[in-house]
Amino acid sequence: MRLPRLPVVLAAGVVLLTSMPTARAAAAEPSFVMPSPYVIAIDPGHGGSATNDPTQLWDPGVVVGNVMEKDITLDLAFRLRALLAKERVKVVLTRTGDEYVEISERWNRVHASGARLFVSLHVNAFNGDPAINGATIFYPKPDSLSFAQAINAGLAQTLKRYQIADDGVAAKPELWVRSDVPTATVEPGYLTNPREAGLLSQGDFRDAIAMGVLQGMLAADPQIEQVKLQIIHAEAAAAAQHQAEVGTTADAARTATATRWGLILGAIVVLWVVMRIAIRRQAGAPHLPQYRRRGYRRRRAVSRRS
Repeated sequence: MRLPRLPVVLAAGVVLLTSMPTARAAAAEPSFVMPSPYVIAIDPGHGGSATNDPTQLWDPGVVVGNVMEKDITLDLAFRLRALLAKERVKVVLTRTGDEYVEISERWNRVHASGARLFVSLHVNAFNGDPAINGATIFYPKPDSLSFAQAINAGLAQTLKRYQIADDGVAAKPELWVRSDVPTATVEPGYLTNPREAGLLSQGDFRDAIAMGVLQGMLAADPQIEQVKLQIIHAEAAAAAQHQAEVGTTADAARTATATRWGLILGAIVVLWVVMRIAIRRQAGAPHLPQYRRRGYRRRRAVSRRS
């Protein structure tokens, strides 16, 4: 018996709906490796406040009037950290609040961070002669000289419009004697100089200091820019993967819906075919004529009387 065309078409639709390819999900998953960020350590010099506890150490640094070096250095560190974050750099601060931290502990934090560059932020002072001014960069060892020079060049550029004297770089071996990465101590001005003290209280001047240090870091190690580009590319790949996962989820939902409707249509097709076959069989089945049945009954009745 040949099936009608409609069941055949519906059956083909069931097969099509329930066998939608899912290869797109596998093909839409890009592979990428997120690179490790470049790490830089920043030391906001000094820190801590006086308390009633005589055993509690504190170190305000240079103090002129109500202005304390420890507050300036912490603010500079935050500004520099914000700039470095835009370069995809991981920044580690030796302190993030007004706390006293021993020099040895500061270095332990720098060393544990895996930092590749290290900058300690301070402001200068010269008691007895308020005319002394200028910016100076100190370095502890010869292998940090080129880094100090790069920082000095960056500051000279950004502080030029403020007419800050460039005092260059100077060796100071007693600073950061345990340093094993390029290290520089930045002294961008004198708090004991009235003009520079006024500049150090201004946000734009502090921004210029942070920008100068940043430019020096970028010049000192091109790897900072290279790692930044690698991270940007990896972030783009991650975004693409996210979009692919969203598309895969939508495909899966559509496939599940199609499968569900395919099963429903399949059941309808099967039921329809079964009913048609049953109807045809019933229509073609032979029936005993009524007159024969009545004759048969009469013959039985006659035989009983005889």
